[in-house]
Formats: sequence, C-alpha cells, structure tokens
Amino acid sequence: MKTDWNLVRDMLDAAIDTCERIEAAGYTESDRDAVIDVNGQAVSVQDFLASAWTASENLRYKIIRSRHENDVDLAYVPETARILVAMAQAAAETIGTGEQEPPAANDIRKLVSWFHDHAAPGIKRAIETRRHKGSDRTETGE
Repeated sequence: MKTDWNLVRDMLDAAIDTCERIEAAGYTESDRDAVIDVNGQAVSVQDFLASAWTASENLRYKIIRSRHENDVDLAYVPETARILVAMAQAAAETIGTGEQEPPAANDIRKLVSWFHDHAAPGIKRAIETRRHKGSDRTETGE
C-alpha cells in the first residue's frame, strides 16, 4: 500500500508552523490563562494548546479505526513510521533550547545529511541490486 507523503508532509508542516508561530508570539507558561472571545465563548491559550495536541491524538485514533474498518490494520509498526516518530521526538527535544546552538547540533546536521546522502540512496541501491540479481536468476531458471 502506498503512502500519501504529501499529506504526511502537510500534517507535520502544519504542526511545525503552528509551534513556530506560538514561539514567535512570545508564549510562556504564564500566558496559558490569556483569553480571547471566539464566537461568544472565552477561549484561553491553554484551550488552544490542549486542543492542538488532543485533536492530533484523536485524529490518530480515527485513522487507526478507519484502517481497521477497511481491513488495512498494521501487523507491525512499519520501519518508516518508526523513523518518522523517532525523528519527531528528537526534534521535539530541541524546542525551547534558547538562542544558542541547540544541543547536539553537529550530530543533528550529521544525521540529516546521513538521511539524505546515505540512508535513502543506500536502501534504494540495495533493493535495486537485489531485484536485478533476482531477475537474472529468474531469467536463467536458477
């Protein structure tokens, strides 16, 4: 089954853009009780924040239920999903680290380069090599 990577990218971009805008607004913990009126209802910063993560969690469960209803349950967590989650968790640890260089910045850059320059190309090359050798065996009857 194929993955709609543009949709995944849109989801992550929306989360990143929102977090960036929250930080740019100068948010601190003491701002949680700041309130605005939304359609006659008082809505606090904490309401918005909690809604942002709970809506995302709820969406996750809706996707899981939908997969189940369509008989596309996951028998295991795909390796690509594990990569995405692990990198998102690592990225989350850099939030709020201050104006200085983030912790392990050099290692972050090295890993990003490794992903681009080695991981994906290496995997692709290994698969292509194996399949090419497999097609030789099939053609020769080995």
